Amino acid sequence: MKLSSCLCKCFYLSFLLTALLQESESLNSDNPECSQGEGDPPCLSSLVAMPLPLLEKGCDGLGSCRLHILMPEEPVIPEEIQDVPTGEQQMEFKQVMKYAGDPNKQGSSKARTLMDRLSLVETKVLSMASSLQKLQEESRLNLNRLEEQLNSLVALLLGILSGCKLPCSESVLKSSILDLGKEHKAEETTALLEPSAKSEHTYPRDCAEIRKQGIQDNGIYTIQPIPLRQPFEAYCDMVTDGGGWTMIQRRLDGTVDFNRTWQEYKKGFGSLQGEHWLGNEHLHSLTRLGQHVLRIELEDWHGVKRHAIYRKFKVASEANRYRLTAREYQGNAGNALSYSRNYNHDHKCFTTWDIDNDNYSMGNCGTYYGAGWWFDSCLAANLNGKYYHGRYNGVTNGIYWGTWYILIDKRTNQKYSFKKVEMKTRPVNF
Repeated sequence: MKLSSCLCKCFYLSFLLTALLQESESLNSDNPECSQGEGDPPCLSSLVAMPLPLLEKGCDGLGSCRLHILMPEEPVIPEEIQDVPTGEQQMEFKQVMKYAGDPNKQGSSKARTLMDRLSLVETKVLSMASSLQKLQEESRLNLNRLEEQLNSLVALLLGILSGCKLPCSESVLKSSILDLGKEHKAEETTALLEPSAKSEHTYPRDCAEIRKQGIQDNGIYTIQPIPLRQPFEAYCDMVTDGGGWTMIQRRLDGTVDFNRTWQEYKKGFGSLQGEHWLGNEHLHSLTRLGQHVLRIELEDWHGVKRHAIYRKFKVASEANRYRLTAREYQGNAGNALSYSRNYNHDHKCFTTWDIDNDNYSMGNCGTYYGAGWWFDSCLAANLNGKYYHGRYNGVTNGIYWGTWYILIDKRTNQKYSFKKVEMKTRPVNF
């Protein structure tokens, strides 16, 4: 019995060994790196140690450890392409998706950003609307003030035209003066507000207003360009080109010397019935507001008459040295006031022999030519020059207009002066 049982055990062991050998050969045949030929190295797979994480836990250390082969993970199917359940499962899926992370989350974020921007724009629009409303209110207040000031001016104008006394309060007078400009200093404004016997009555502003009243006779009239300032007399030409001209300079016979000081040119000199200069301060008063025209009339010793018109004419204040503005020329005498670059009288200051404001660096043009004028460096025109009866020799210090048709007698080399000159002004909208 013992022999038979032993034979059975031996047979069983040989069977197991045969099975194990067959399994080993099948494994080696599947591995291209392993071969069972003579001289071949042993199977490489048996010499390679697997990483520790790949070893199966629970190895008993008795040779029964088995290699754990990691299988590739199954590909994750995006939620967008998974099968969408139906019914209650579909509702549950939507809730899970919203909780786990909506794929349209970026779109919703952009929507929120857009709403924030719209809210900001709305806030700015409301702010601008509020600002516009404030501007409208300020505009209404300014219009009301302007209306009050215009009413004051209308009252003054009516008084000027009618020649009657004005029952104006002090506030009305002050607002009227402010409307007329702010070029004068504080002390001058205070002097204007001081009552005087001569300033109680108002007079027409200039000869143009007198002409509008229907008066057509040439003569000397009292005018008052600035309310509450002292009125003064001026010669009015009521005939030439529709009339209404206030005479500011006239040369007839040479009886008046025009080589005067700064103060004399400021106040004026001569006779209104004959040769005279109205005064630079009066020129400023006449032209300080609105647009005015300058008309220059010339007549030579041959009886030739021509004129020059400047549709933009103004004389600045004494603080600005009575600077001349004479532009937009018309006429047939030529534009001598804007003759060339170095002989341009437009925008030049007034110069006399005692106060030099010209552009001549070597001296005083007023001293050299013996006249007060708006010299450049020095002149292309000088209507205040010395009065010569006919032709003269020497320095060109006579009554001069550089664009005249004849200036020098080529046979005798003598210069021509003028027989008669008039300068006059009136408003453009006359």
